[in-house]
Amino acid sequence: MKTIKYNSLKLSIIVTLASFLFSCSPKSSFTVENKNNESLDSLSPPTELPTSSTIPKPVVPLYVNQLKDLASKSSCAKMNWASRGRSPAGYIKGMAVSYARSVCRLKAIGEPKAGAVIMASVNSNDAKKDVLAHYQDILSNSGLVTNTSGQQPLLATYTIGMGLGMRESSGKFCEGWDVAAGSNRTSAEAEAGLFQVSYDSISASKELSRLYEEYKNNPKKCLLEVFKEGVSCSPRSILGSGDGAKYQEFNLKCPAFATEYGIKFGLPSLPE
Repeated sequence: MKTIKYNSLKLSIIVTLASFLFSCSPKSSFTVENKNNESLDSLSPPTELPTSSTIPKPVVPLYVNQLKDLASKSSCAKMNWASRGRSPAGYIKGMAVSYARSVCRLKAIGEPKAGAVIMASVNSNDAKKDVLAHYQDILSNSGLVTNTSGQQPLLATYTIGMGLGMRESSGKFCEGWDVAAGSNRTSAEAEAGLFQVSYDSISASKELSRLYEEYKNNPKKCLLEVFKEGVSCSPRSILGSGDGAKYQEFNLKCPAFATEYGIKFGLPSLPE
């Protein structure tokens, strides 16, 4: 019975992940713009996600190799991103496994896992602060329903987020603080990691602190070996000291955390 259940869960995760990876298919596309109106990339609509039974903790570790293999064979792995070129092999694989983990958070039994409340958030209709609202017409035309809490808003955000990670760091987990922005600022204001997030964001929600503590207490979940494939890192300095500096350092060492934390910024208003 246990084997049958896990095989069923494996299929559900693989099919779900395939929907996410399909987002790089060239069939049709839309362009995501950042705050400086730079083109992030062209993305096409993913397929509708299947429903599944509740997914237990072991499903991602058990099938991480299958997820990585699926990612390496996807069109995302072969895509030339605007102004960035090909992504490191580990970026696509790491994003894929991180997405699977985020789906597991939504499916967990009992008390919501860290970050799950944020990740399941619906379109807030605030186009100035919420990427789901800003691109709601495009997402809707692509078959993604973002006004209902659950997996589809998460899929939509990861789809857009994959391009954002390439824009912010070129898919390099070890990208440090932005030298162009200068050093005359606190350590809490210095960005780091794949999505160039800074520590001063953590007060926005207790869910972010929960996620941070979860990863700090279990660094084996960081997926560093996955994300580092194809990446060459030069020595990176840490700006300042204190909690902000510790956050920068952790972001650079724990790309899975940087991904799940960074993805939330595209989602609607945060719970306190």
